[in-house]
Amino acid sequence: MKCTEKFFEIYGREACGTSFSPYRICPIGAHSDHNLGKITGFAIDKGIHIAYCPKQNGVIEMTSLQFPKRAQWHIKEVGSKTGDWADYLRGATWALAKEHSLSVGLCGVIEGSLPIGGLSSSAAVILAFLNALCKVNGINLTPQELINIAFDAEKNYVGVNVGTLD
Repeated sequence: MKCTEKFFEIYGREACGTSFSPYRICPIGAHSDHNLGKITGFAIDKGIHIAYCPKQNGVIEMTSLQFPKRAQWHIKEVGSKTGDWADYLRGATWALAKEHSLSVGLCGVIEGSLPIGGLSSSAAVILAFLNALCKVNGINLTPQELINIAFDAEKNYVGVNVGTLD
């Protein structure tokens, strides 16, 4: 994973943890679940990796290997979406904070293992980030809770018409 190397390059130390979420595909067609169609989704061995460490000051600082510009916000002040790649992460912070008290931020480097787009990649970004943010805050979510929070983030913060496969 290049994200662990980049983390060391930026922060001068090893990452405290890594998070992974696989890309998912639906062979019968994309976007059928939010149009009330059937799905046959499954995960593949490629996805999103995040190398991270906690930040006790509540700041979230993320660097992407695919997009320019480091993103930064506070867990208590996510703010409005900005139209950049980190809106999915801000949305995840926003949605998780509605359900759980957050006190710890994180610094991290995120990377996708395939070109951007398709394969439910935005959901993989949100889920990998949620896993890391939950870990540093000592939050344990059931798979259904994780899905619900990711869905809320993408639909109600980012504003994308998604289904639960996404």
